[in-house]
Amino acid sequence: MTQPLLSILIPTVVGREGQLGQLLNCLEQQYGPLDIKSDLKKNEFGYSGVKYDLEDVEVIIVKDSKENTIGAKREFMYSIANGTHSVMVDDDDELAPNAIKLILEAIKSNPEVDVISFEEFVSIDGKEYKSNHSLEYADWEGDGNSLFPDGFHFHRTPFFKSVIKTEIAKSVPIPHIRFGEDHQWAQALKPHIKSEIHIPEQIYRYIHISSD
Repeated sequence: MTQPLLSILIPTVVGREGQLGQLLNCLEQQYGPLDIKSDLKKNEFGYSGVKYDLEDVEVIIVKDSKENTIGAKREFMYSIANGTHSVMVDDDDELAPNAIKLILEAIKSNPEVDVISFEEFVSIDGKEYKSNHSLEYADWEGDGNSLFPDGFHFHRTPFFKSVIKTEIAKSVPIPHIRFGEDHQWAQALKPHIKSEIHIPEQIYRYIHISSD
């Protein structure tokens, strides 16, 4: 089996099977049935399901009961990724119907590119925002209360949601913490990213509903 172009990494926890199911349905709409029950492998974080599709894409799911920090889980997922590039999708988020198609096209256009970035749709408690991920920003910025001159509420440098060359993602340690690991890792990752393809479309959908 040839090396897949893309690893889709989905961290999840016990009790979030409903959210995970919705995300997997989103992927199935693009790729057909996912045989997640095959190739189950036991590991320190629980079970991971791996599925290859046309030798281009693999889906890896790692589930635990929150006994591990999200930072440690993310680092572990990169360590077992086989694709030339990897993207991490949280189980309660969504991908646009054409997301995987656009990502694969970008990888094939330049297999050596370090990162593929894109625009992001953000919904927080029903209020909608626009976010842009790009290497051109110095750091993360924006609080959602106003628009930047380029029309976005949030600016993000590459991080877990970005499509990152897997060997680079594996080389940058991730803080083993439960909150804020994404921004800390983005800051550590940025010096390692030298090339970028930007997709000017909202292909990632972040959906957040506040709760206790």
